Amino acid sequence: MVRLFESSERVGGRLFSVTPRGMPHLHAELGGMRYLSNQPVVADLVSHLRLPTAPFPVDEPQNLVYLRRRRFTMSQFTDPRVVPYDLPAAIRGRTPDDALLSVIQRFVPNAARMDHRAWDAIKPTASAEGRRLYDIGFWNLLLDAVGQEGWSFLRDGLGYGSVVSSVNSVEAMEASVADFVGSPPPQYLLLRDGYQTMPEELVRRFVGEGGSVHLHHQVRRIDRETVGGEEVLSLAMTVWPEGRPLKVRARHVVLAMPQRSIELLDPDTFLFSSNRFLSDLGSIVTRPASKLFLAYDRPWWEDLGLKAGRSVTDMPLRQTYYWGVEGNQPGADPANRNALLLASYNDLSDVEYWNELLTRPKRLAPVSVTRPPRPMDATAPGTLVDEAQRQLRELHGRRARIPDPTAAYFQNWVQDPYGAAYHFWQVGAKSWEIMPRMRRPIPGANVYICGSAWSTGQGWVYGALTQAELMLQEHFGLPRPAWLSPTVYLGP
Repeated sequence: MVRLFESSERVGGRLFSVTPRGMPHLHAELGGMRYLSNQPVVADLVSHLRLPTAPFPVDEPQNLVYLRRRRFTMSQFTDPRVVPYDLPAAIRGRTPDDALLSVIQRFVPNAARMDHRAWDAIKPTASAEGRRLYDIGFWNLLLDAVGQEGWSFLRDGLGYGSVVSSVNSVEAMEASVADFVGSPPPQYLLLRDGYQTMPEELVRRFVGEGGSVHLHHQVRRIDRETVGGEEVLSLAMTVWPEGRPLKVRARHVVLAMPQRSIELLDPDTFLFSSNRFLSDLGSIVTRPASKLFLAYDRPWWEDLGLKAGRSVTDMPLRQTYYWGVEGNQPGADPANRNALLLASYNDLSDVEYWNELLTRPKRLAPVSVTRPPRPMDATAPGTLVDEAQRQLRELHGRRARIPDPTAAYFQNWVQDPYGAAYHFWQVGAKSWEIMPRMRRPIPGANVYICGSAWSTGQGWVYGALTQAELMLQEHFGLPRPAWLSPTVYLGP
């Protein structure tokens, strides 16, 4: 008997799809929103589950860039007369993607064409000036390579601060190549019915095979016990909303939980008595990110010649995606011009900018023993929406006629029990050693951990699936599923 316990009111974790009123064929992806063509474990599962997909456009040449109060188009990134940065010759006239790749390939030649297997082969030995790359912070390395002005250009132009922050250099290089700058360029796809349909369909099939799902069951502590001469694991839980204590015994326990959720377990949980586990638990750093979706009664951006993909700015909005028009979706009413905009996709310090515009009850609410986990509430207050509208007008210029939004949805993934939108490897972390240990962190104890946090696909469903599959093969003796190609590399 396999039972799934979930502390919240829904399955899916950081996959959270909201369907706006009047737009049944559009979905605001407040968590994970896409996958890559070079992530076959995800593509194979999507195909197996028969989930409809569509291309996910990103950088279109006519889309806007607004940096240092100068507005230009994506196609003008290569014109040094337009780009408002005093760049070193090595990256002058390059797009942010090309500039970042050129720096990476100074240290890892042919990096653009390397797959995950190739990266795993070089990680223990790849070096720069006598130091292992995994021992160097990526921010430090970039600063040495292109200076402060070059680093600022990369941070601002890429749209992500996390990509160029102080994390493990060799892991950041692999992630950048796989996610953004590889050759050929990665192709992004989305699930037409919302990314949350993937875990929902998996749960439906799980229940159909005899599994059971228990929502509002929050794990507080895990202990080892001996019952009838057999060692078992005892889980102390709280059942919400009544706050009823519950004790469950199991032979095996899989924690499909990120770093912060594990840290919130009772400190007397036996896992925390292992110094090795505590070290591995802290081998990653958290990275905040938030999203704001705005719905409108018409796609006002089309008046400016903008159709799809994103525009980028150094304002706290950071990235704006022209998400879609209801009437343009397969099966929709062509006369329905309701439209959805991912007004802001931001990370690091920009998250706190938006967080300060939230009303206090909606800000960071720590998980408490005395109250249930806060339900997912994606509503955005007027103060936050007003500021986003102001920045959208500045980004798009005086020609933009932006109506009042009909709906607004906001999610900040720093809140407990998530603790972060995604994770990166710490400087000095040896991922190839830590990942196998985390899949069974205490030798001899039947506790297992899987998820994207300790993977080479951090921040992606891909990372969670590879670690889950490796854990099931290594520790439960299960064969690779028929839907997953036997040649797909899952990692160390």
